[in-house]
Amino acid sequence: MSTLARRALFSLLGSAVLAPPSLAQEDGPLVVRHALSQGQNAKVLSYEQVVLQLLLDKTVPSHGPYRLEASEVVSQNRAFLQIQSGEIDLISAMTSAARERQSLPVRVCLYRGLMGVRLPIALHSRVAELEAISSTAQAQALRTGQVADWPDTQILAAAGWRLERLPRLATFVEMLRRRRVDLFALGATEVYPIVDAQPDLRVLERWLIAYPAAFYFFVSPQKPALAERLRKGWDLVLADGSFLALFERTVGTQLTRARLAERLWLRVPNPDLPNETPLLDTRLWHPLVRSRLHQAEGR
Repeated sequence: MSTLARRALFSLLGSAVLAPPSLAQEDGPLVVRHALSQGQNAKVLSYEQVVLQLLLDKTVPSHGPYRLEASEVVSQNRAFLQIQSGEIDLISAMTSAARERQSLPVRVCLYRGLMGVRLPIALHSRVAELEAISSTAQAQALRTGQVADWPDTQILAAAGWRLERLPRLATFVEMLRRRRVDLFALGATEVYPIVDAQPDLRVLERWLIAYPAAFYFFVSPQKPALAERLRKGWDLVLADGSFLALFERTVGTQLTRARLAERLWLRVPNPDLPNETPLLDTRLWHPLVRSRLHQAEGR
């Protein structure tokens, strides 16, 4: 080997050793196989995708490029089995102790705790009757529909609510129309686009159901580097205000319409909320969630 060739080889090897490992892209862009679609509403899906892209974009300088790949929509229980096995890399959902055992939770709530603030949905013809509810005991006696594999079902069942378990979200409209259930409840940040598409349904305006809850990104245990990258992204977007701006831009109109502060809050405990939930980090929660739920429970 000539002297010139040896110098070129040593120069190349030196560059490889000195290159920051976080910037190395041995196999090209990071591929993130996600299942963010919950089969319910395009606006909800779009928000969660945009948050994910925001976190990944913020970490491109430190971690390199990425590519998102959408997977088939499945039930939440099935999605967590796929996460656990490594079949997919990332999903978003409400947390529970069991779900955190199956995955790597990235403990920043995409909805600032507002997925636990549930607005009741009823037939238009029954609004006057159901708006008269004034206590938790009255609401518990109603037949409330909930999707069987959602954590909400376990939370309400543990508190003694009368539940009708539904196999999937799409069935709740027909269950209301057939009067198989009296009401169905959805999160304050998701309910209006869904109900507005059904002319005979209404979102009740005088009361709501509320429990401490967090809606996270969950990562496969086989992808710890992805979880760490997302945590770094959250640190950046919470510090520079870009997440809060996105949140207000995306769901602010729905929250204004919901008039949460004017409603009666029927509080329900959440015995399955993991102890690791960062309830004391005020950056992560909506002010009403902190004052009406966390502080009311002494958290």
